[in-house]
Amino acid sequence: MKKIIITLASLLALLGCGQRGTELVNPDGFVMEHFALDVADPDATAAWWCENLGFTVTARKPDAAHTIFIVDATGRIALEVYRAQTQPVAPDYASMDPLTMHFGFSSKDVDADIERLTKAGATLVVHEKVPGFEGAMMKDPFGISIQFVKREKSVLLK
Repeated sequence: MKKIIITLASLLALLGCGQRGTELVNPDGFVMEHFALDVADPDATAAWWCENLGFTVTARKPDAAHTIFIVDATGRIALEVYRAQTQPVAPDYASMDPLTMHFGFSSKDVDADIERLTKAGATLVVHEKVPGFEGAMMKDPFGISIQFVKREKSVLLK
């Protein structure tokens, strides 16, 4: 039994899935660069995220997919938006339950974010307030689920 536990702990450390307090067990593990989304209109999606969520375009590929990379305000997380040529239509994000996939953003003022983004074409799905947590699940004008959270304790290590 002890060998199994040690083996599992070793595997978790190798995969970067371990933590001791606020210290990463495997700080040399993979670092996420980007998340990719097949969208109906990459130009409009990128423009809306830049204007309303503080992203910046860092690369555009002159390809049939109209691939655009946008980066968040930290400069660390990129979103790749494109129109895949391998399927006839982009996924219908508007019909998906927001809990299937969403992008979570920290918020200093969830109510203000709801008001500002609603004016910019987003729709509110649910607004939750419980001790230690406030969150709003919204859909951008293209149906992509975005969440704004204010937590008593961050889920991030740094």
